[in-house]
Parts: sequence; C-alpha cells; structure tokens
Amino acid sequence: MIEANVTDTTKQPIGFWGFILRLINIILIIALMISYFAQWISPEHFWPIAFFGIAYPLLAIINFFFVVHWILRRRKFFLYSFLVLLMGVSLIGRFFQFGSNTEIMDVSSPFKVLTYNVHVFDQYHSQYGSKNYARDQIIEFLKEQDADIFCFQEFYNRENKEGHNNIKLLQEELNAPYVYKAKYTPKSKYLYNVIFSKKPIISSDIIGTNESGNEISGIYADIKIGTGHIRVYSVHLQSFQISNETAIFNLDYDLNTPEGQEAVKENSKRMAMKFKIAFAARSKQIQALKKHISSSRYPVIIAGDFNDTPSSYAYGQLIEEMDDGFKQNGKGFGTTYNGPYPNFRIDYILFDPSLTNYSFNTWPIKFSDHYPVTAVFSGQDISL
Repeated sequence: MIEANVTDTTKQPIGFWGFILRLINIILIIALMISYFAQWISPEHFWPIAFFGIAYPLLAIINFFFVVHWILRRRKFFLYSFLVLLMGVSLIGRFFQFGSNTEIMDVSSPFKVLTYNVHVFDQYHSQYGSKNYARDQIIEFLKEQDADIFCFQEFYNRENKEGHNNIKLLQEELNAPYVYKAKYTPKSKYLYNVIFSKKPIISSDIIGTNESGNEISGIYADIKIGTGHIRVYSVHLQSFQISNETAIFNLDYDLNTPEGQEAVKENSKRMAMKFKIAFAARSKQIQALKKHISSSRYPVIIAGDFNDTPSSYAYGQLIEEMDDGFKQNGKGFGTTYNGPYPNFRIDYILFDPSLTNYSFNTWPIKFSDHYPVTAVFSGQDISL
C-alpha cells in the first residue's frame, strides 16, 4: 500500500531571535505612535516627546521594513506596524512630494516670496572663500530670483563699517527700497532679522516672545500688493546651538578610558539640556506667533527658519490654519538644512488658505548652512 505524502502546515515556532525581533518591533511601534503626538503636545509640558517628533522619519522607515520582513516570513504580525504606519499616512506629504508646479506665465498678478537664513554671510568662518565672497555670490543668486519680498534670518550688517552695510547694499542690488530690520536681542551687535520689499511696507514691528520684548520670535511687515495688503512674517525660532566640538560627536575620545567615557557622559547631559531649552523656547515663541497672527486683518504669509521638522510641535501648531507651499507644489524631500548633522526640511513658507500658491522651490546653493526657499502667489486673490 502506498502512503500519501502529507504536507505539514503547522507554523514553526518563532524561536529566540524571532521573539527578540518582535520585542524590538513592539518598542518601535510604540515610539512611532508617540511621534504622532509630538505635533500637539507642547515641549513645555513634556519636552522628551519632541525627540520622538524629530525621529519620526527614521521610525517610519524602520517600521516599514518590519512590515516587509513579517510579510516575507508569512506572519500576521506585520499588521501591527502596518496599521500604525497607516495612522500617520498624512505626515508623509510633509516630508516628500512629487511636485506639481504651474508655469509662472499662467499666474495672474504674481508676486514672489523668498526666505533664506544667510548665516551671517559666512563672515566668521570664511569656509566658502574670502571675506564677502559668500555674500557676493548670494546677491547674484538673489538678483536672478527677482523676488518681490525677501525674508532673511541671521543677516549680518554693520552700518558704520565700509563694505559691511549690507542693508544698504541689498536695497540697491535687489531694487528693494522698503526694508524693516530688528536685532534678535539688544545684545545682538550685528545680527538681524530683515524683510526687504519692492512693494510699499505700510507698517511693521517685532513679535516679542516675552513681556519685556527683549527677545523676539520674528518680525512682520504689512505690504501693499496691488489694491490689497498682506502681512509677511520672517521668523527664526530657537536653535539647538550645538557646536561641532560637542564631545558626543568627537571620535577622538578613547571610550576605553574612564576619562573618555566621562567626557562623553558629561557632554551628553549638556546636549540633552540644550535640546530641552530649545524645545521649550520654541514652544513659547510659537504661542507668541499664533497670538499675533490671530489679530492680523490681512492674509498672512509665514516665512523663515523654524529649526524644527515637519513632525514637530512648532510646525504642527502653525499649520493648523495655514497651508504649506512645499505640500502644494514642492518636489522631493525639500531638504533646507545644509549643516553637519542629519539634514531636514526646517525652513518653510506657510500661507493663509485664501491665497493661491502656484510655485514652490528649494534652491541647493551652498553659501550658508541653509538653502533658500521661494514661493509664487497670485496677487489677484488679495482684497482690501
């Protein structure tokens, strides 16, 4: 008698390493879920959650690979990562776009906004060339862009020193006679937040973060466009202020010695404190900005350096009642940071939904630790 072959369909045990992988996967699923809440929970109340917001892209990618892994292993466990990824699918558009720019010739009464953290025109580093080389190259780029409104952060200006009165120089070179500038603090000797405009500025002021007004979240200018007006904010939120010499990134330390281990430990604590201070400061700045924006009688455009990612509290709060030029017409990852650490999109142009955005671009020119960003709008939408 011939016995029939019977295939054993019983699932094999996952084993020790399978158990470890599931445990790691569960931890990463929880971390990804927490990252979704970073845009709503103020770091003032619970600052560690901001780390999860920064880590969102990495957490999403790793969970995606876990989905693929469990599918290949024919395990239903993939559903957990898959469902959590599905919960945050709306965040993907904040980080990547395929692009849908409209030709400028199709825009009615267009006006162009440019924002750029110029990093003091490389005055203190000279890593791009001799003194004023970076500034002169930036000016040539700006002239080619031919924007109507320019927002600059970390703008270096010395009115009484020959060759360094950059306010006057750019007014002439950009044919933008209208300007409003403000120092970051009273102690900021030569560091300004500046708005240049080819259109008339009818009013302008700072947005104070505290009651004394000696720290600012940004500046604004009410600008006449055609027969109407818009309010443009140039913002620069608190940075982490991490230097390249931070020991936690310094590979010269010998981690096999007590001294090297102690140095890394102390600098890790110092870095964590810098992150905590920056997260809390940005939270206060955002609240000051939101309060100020709510009182505007004109459509608002917010441009500048947020020093935070699209999954952050800063972005999440400002985008509640605004649109994002990158989400509408951007392309690729839209990276705007050109520094030594992981590169993100941290410079933005957000705008009132009543405005129509036709074009958005990030320009990878390397004369600062940021890239400039531009957006084109229709002036026909602007009412009195």
